[in-house]
Amino acid sequence: MFQSPYAIRRSVGQRVAVLVWPTALMLFSTVAPGCRLAGMEGPVSRSLVLSRQLSQQGINALERGHGEQANELLSQAVKACPSNADAHRCYAEARWNLGFRDEALAEMETARRLASDNAAILARIAEMRLALGQPETAGAYAQRAISLDPKLAAAWTARARVMRGTGNASQALADYHRALSLAPDDRTIPCEIAALYLEQGQPHRALLAVQRLADKYSRGDEPQEVLYYQGLSYLAMQRFDEAVESLAAATVRERPTAEILCRLAEALRAAGRTAEALAAAEQALAMDPNHQTARELVAQTRLAQSSDGSELRR
Repeated sequence: MFQSPYAIRRSVGQRVAVLVWPTALMLFSTVAPGCRLAGMEGPVSRSLVLSRQLSQQGINALERGHGEQANELLSQAVKACPSNADAHRCYAEARWNLGFRDEALAEMETARRLASDNAAILARIAEMRLALGQPETAGAYAQRAISLDPKLAAAWTARARVMRGTGNASQALADYHRALSLAPDDRTIPCEIAALYLEQGQPHRALLAVQRLADKYSRGDEPQEVLYYQGLSYLAMQRFDEAVESLAAATVRERPTAEILCRLAEALRAAGRTAEALAAAEQALAMDPNHQTARELVAQTRLAQSSDGSELRR
């Protein structure tokens, strides 16, 4: 049976939450007041040099997925030079990644105070506050980021997420498209546009959004998230064989999540490939034993398989 609109909204929302994380790893570009730079205000202090070295090591650890190591290195970076805004903002990401969200927000606010003219920090605070259930405050920060730097795609993306989170789909789409015009090579924004169109029950537009991105890659090189949203779009359009093709490709492009495997199981079942659907659902459940959708799919698919066997015996 084809999945309900609620199931699509749930799967889309979970995937977008994953997509947001890579965009939060900012480059070390902000000059932190109180730590002087060579050639500008005199020699660089030893504390700043050490802080930058530790920060670089910490961000490298973050990118490798070594959260605890990153947290320790960035904590040391902050202690080495407390006025280094970059160290605070990267330490904030490390704390956020470990689930210490209130502490992460406090660190990012410290970075904002040290670098008050940094729109990227304001945009990131907007996203954090939105995730913490503070949409009004998040919207204010996003607007401040836009006012400070109207050409910053991250600022428009942050406001788009706020608008989406508060149910203002039309403004969210406008902000997403503005962000995309400023960062045409960004691959997260088209996926979020597709997610929003799917939530609005417009799978044709969702497919168009990610297809434009997919066309920039050679066949076989498309990013996993592009294939995922292609598959969801085809699934919503009841083009089940194409949904299976896209979602199956997504599972081999990178290590699949339980959510991707569940969507593949749904597509396979809708295409009449019950045995393969059960295998995909069981793989999802093995990957995450607490995944409720996987549990339901395994039970439903086994029941369907059993019913099909009973019909054949008759």
